Parts: sequence; structure tokens; C-alpha cells
Amino acid sequence: MKEAVELTPHFEGRLEVRDTLRAALRPGRAPRTVTLDLPLAERFAGRLVSPDLPTALAKVKLLNAIRNAPAAPTETDTRAA
Repeated sequence: MKEAVELTPHFEGRLEVRDTLRAALRPGRAPRTVTLDLPLAERFAGRLVSPDLPTALAKVKLLNAIRNAPAAPTETDTRAA
């Protein structure tokens, strides 16, 4: 996965994604959960290069997580009419 991030074309937030994945996948430690902001995850998923099957599966999982993410709460006007 880390290699795929290096192959992925540059986009806003690429360094943040790279650093987050490096921290989560450090050798000698159990993998940690990766959490990305929804807009950053969308940009990453749209550009992620899938050179092998594990990376392609990770991309599908990311796209499914984005698709199933809860909608952002909208602000409502709570002033009395």
C-alpha cells in the first residue's frame, strides 16, 4: 500500500495520506486503524494507483467506505420565526 501511494499522482493532501499510512503500517507493530477526512479520502481514492491485488482490494474497500459514509450534518436555522 505504501508503494501505491508513492505511485499515485500528486494531489492536495497526498503527504498527509502518506504520513498517515506510514504511521499505521510501521514494521514491527500491529497495523492500526487509518482515519482520513472524507474529502481527502475521496481525492485519494480517485487517484490511487492499484499495481497489485491487495492494493486493488484496499481501493475497493476505501470506495465502499466513502460511499457508505454518513452524510455531513447540515446547519439548520434554529431562530424563532
